[in-house]
Amino acid sequence: MGTKQASILLGISRQRLLVLLAQGRVKGAKKNGRFWKIPVSKSGMPRIIPARRGPEGIWRKQQAKKAQMIHVNQHNIQGNKGKPPEQFQPVVSLKDSKRNDYGYELYISGPCYIVYRPYKPANCGAHVWIETYEAVQFLHTEFNLDPSTAREPSKQLGLV
Repeated sequence: MGTKQASILLGISRQRLLVLLAQGRVKGAKKNGRFWKIPVSKSGMPRIIPARRGPEGIWRKQQAKKAQMIHVNQHNIQGNKGKPPEQFQPVVSLKDSKRNDYGYELYISGPCYIVYRPYKPANCGAHVWIETYEAVQFLHTEFNLDPSTAREPSKQLGLV
């Protein structure tokens, strides 16, 4: 596999994975021209050789069960046109293995990627969605009718 797929599986940034590759700490990885070829173990994960000093690595040791899927429902967007705001339907859905949660805004706390599969859509029929193995937090599950009182997501999450 390549560096993008390996970094997503390990739960680390691509830049951190490139550092580990340069240090020779990814077991069996070979550079082919400009690109890295990273083998996977029986568990489906790249193997990282721990360092002798410093803090323990924060990469994922086992593959996550299944990625969470974030989908923007275009049918609800179309259905909300012409309705008063208090009747709006949520347009963002978080699909986990057993349930669906709906809201208007969400925050993804780690790496994620956008998937576009026009010839193999998801079970719900979506052709484009976001996948992540990280925690996802809904910021708004109710539509805010007064934009002047809406809080900025960066302040809400304590990022500012």
